[in-house]
Amino acid sequence: MDTKSKNNHNLSLLIAVILVLCASVGFSALYPMFGKRAAEYAGNVLSSESFLTELYWGNRVLYKELAEKVQGESLRYCDLFLQKVEYMDEGGVDYADGGEMESLNSDEEGWSEAVCTDMDELMESYEVHMLEGIARALDYCAVDNATGKRIGNTGNEIERLGTDQADSGLTDMYPYYIKMSFDDAGYLENVWVKGENSEELLRNVQSVMKRKKLEQAFFNETYLEGWHDGDAFYWQNDDGRKAQVKIENGLKGMTVCYALTQIQKEALSSVNGSSYLDSSYRYMEEQAYYVIGTNTVMEWFMVVLGIIAFLLPRWKRYRAHKWIGTKVHLELVLLMMLFWISLMSELTLRMVYCTNAGYFRGLIEDLTTRMTSGGADVISYLVNLLFIIVVFGVWYYLVTTLGEIHELGPGEFIRERSLLWKYLSRVCRFGKKKICAFKDEILHVDLGEKSNKVIFKLVALNFVVLAAVCMMWMFGWAALVIYSIILYIALKKYVQRIQEQYRSLLTATKSIAKGNLQTEFDGDWGVFESYKQELSEIQSGFSKAVEEEVKSQRMKTELITNVSHDLKTPLTAITTYIELLKDESITKEQQKEYLAVLEKKAFRLKTLIEDLFEVSKASSGNVTLHPADVDICNLMRQVYLEYEDKAEDANLIFRFRMPEEKVILRLDSQKTYRIFENLYTNIIKYAMPGTRVYVNAEKTGEGISIELKNMSKAELSVTPESLTERFVRGDSSRNTEGSGLGLAIAKSFVELQGGKLNIEIDGDLFKVIICW
Repeated sequence: MDTKSKNNHNLSLLIAVILVLCASVGFSALYPMFGKRAAEYAGNVLSSESFLTELYWGNRVLYKELAEKVQGESLRYCDLFLQKVEYMDEGGVDYADGGEMESLNSDEEGWSEAVCTDMDELMESYEVHMLEGIARALDYCAVDNATGKRIGNTGNEIERLGTDQADSGLTDMYPYYIKMSFDDAGYLENVWVKGENSEELLRNVQSVMKRKKLEQAFFNETYLEGWHDGDAFYWQNDDGRKAQVKIENGLKGMTVCYALTQIQKEALSSVNGSSYLDSSYRYMEEQAYYVIGTNTVMEWFMVVLGIIAFLLPRWKRYRAHKWIGTKVHLELVLLMMLFWISLMSELTLRMVYCTNAGYFRGLIEDLTTRMTSGGADVISYLVNLLFIIVVFGVWYYLVTTLGEIHELGPGEFIRERSLLWKYLSRVCRFGKKKICAFKDEILHVDLGEKSNKVIFKLVALNFVVLAAVCMMWMFGWAALVIYSIILYIALKKYVQRIQEQYRSLLTATKSIAKGNLQTEFDGDWGVFESYKQELSEIQSGFSKAVEEEVKSQRMKTELITNVSHDLKTPLTAITTYIELLKDESITKEQQKEYLAVLEKKAFRLKTLIEDLFEVSKASSGNVTLHPADVDICNLMRQVYLEYEDKAEDANLIFRFRMPEEKVILRLDSQKTYRIFENLYTNIIKYAMPGTRVYVNAEKTGEGISIELKNMSKAELSVTPESLTERFVRGDSSRNTEGSGLGLAIAKSFVELQGGKLNIEIDGDLFKVIICW
């Protein structure tokens, strides 16, 4: 890294640190303001509906306890709050009217008990809440209006609050109280309140206490199968009889009072409070931070910081967006940003609340007993500052990863960084490929095969389009007209294209018919594409037939020439020596010499004629085979022993590599002998003196592969295929003795016995491979 780049790197780092620190310190400085506004909002929690609802359920718990004291016996909640359970037939005639039930079967008795059990379980759950909340957090009492009997958790006569009977000491002791009186019919008769906003508190108490919360809770939480209609709950058995239950919401003839001393009121929001009511109060305080917009302020800080971090890369010296780790996929960055701003907004709000409520300070004081209150506040502030720095630091990094958008441009940035773009591009390419394939399939229907698949696709596409048109209601007619026009244009172009393709087919056919076997099949023939292939094969077949015919004529000419030459040579010699023998002046020794030459030339002529007959019969298949079990490896050695002397005279060294075990094949021994006789003769005649000849045999499954290799003494200028033609020799000058039929006979005999003979030439290396 050069000095300039290093300086830009350090400058970018310094700017990022300063921005994050400024944002963190600025937000932390707002903590007192958040606490003050939250306290103003949370001050009304004692008049909130959630707190008064706790008192609503407390009234019913106290009502049961007071009723038990007045009546002197244990009671169930269902005895007090189930107004009546009655049964009626389908016409609605009562069989029992809240009193003793008549003719009840077991199902009805069970259902009645289930209703009572549900009511008891519901109220017992609220009883637990009351014992953990109201009973521990404030003073309360309940008085029976008729008998004057009283229950409560305090010895203070708080039932006198709100009346002239309450002295000033009692009134001053309780800065907050709610007193309610219910008449004998269960209606809320009088309400006395005292608090920070008595008028609001009074309205809220009257609103909450007059609601039918018990009825709503019972109908919503019961597990009985039935239905709710109005203020009653119904159930029907298998016989068609219905049961009805009604709830008693009111409290009859009771006065209840709840009061808070100043100490109790402060304890509700203390850090160490543990009761259910304390938790509810603190929850209201925490909710106050939501209401005053603490998380919104946090989000605005992040937005402003993000805008700055996003715009800074436009400055050329700022290089933070080039740091390692900033090349992140766009979707991942956006998801992380959304996740981070959502999560940190929530966590930051809780941090602000816990700090202002003294939770962190209390925790630090508990962990370090020697820590002063001021020291605990400092540590608490530093912990909060560190948390905010992390929040803003990560956010700054996430926004910085988008900085290259200024250099690359939005389009290139999305193409380079967006996973969605990459996958959508693949999908689009795939869709385009499929559309082109479908179009190509339609334009290249093979007329020689079934086209059900293509027709089905076209019908399905037409169905989809018409279905879409049908869903357009009155606009469907306009869409149908447009679709018809598009269909007409498409079909017209399709027919025109088929006509052009048909003309191309006719032109090519006429060209071939005129004998032009080099006709080129250019262009796209569409539905006639299969005919292009057929015409190409026909043209190739004609061309091959012509080439074969030319080749055959050439071979016939060469055959006649070669046969004439090979027959003429010994005949000429025989004629010459016969004329010499006619001379009476020759000696006996010359006569013997001339007769030996005549015998040799006659034998060569005989051999040539016999070979010619052999190859002719083999080519025509007019050969009788006598198959027998032949040990092929032993036969090859036998043939070699016959020609061993000639091989030594030619200064050739034969090397055999054959399987140790016998390899028995079903062959004609005489014809097979002739095959290897011709091959050995060919090797001895044309192999380079002083070289090795390799004869290898290897078993291959149920058969054998035989390979003969030698180095040619003359350069091979002919192709391997032509060496097995008749009258073809390795020396084109035809100076050596031989008929040129040896390899042709060998190949014919191998093939007649179900084998293959191939010749390979690699430079001067001559190789014959036989497979049976």
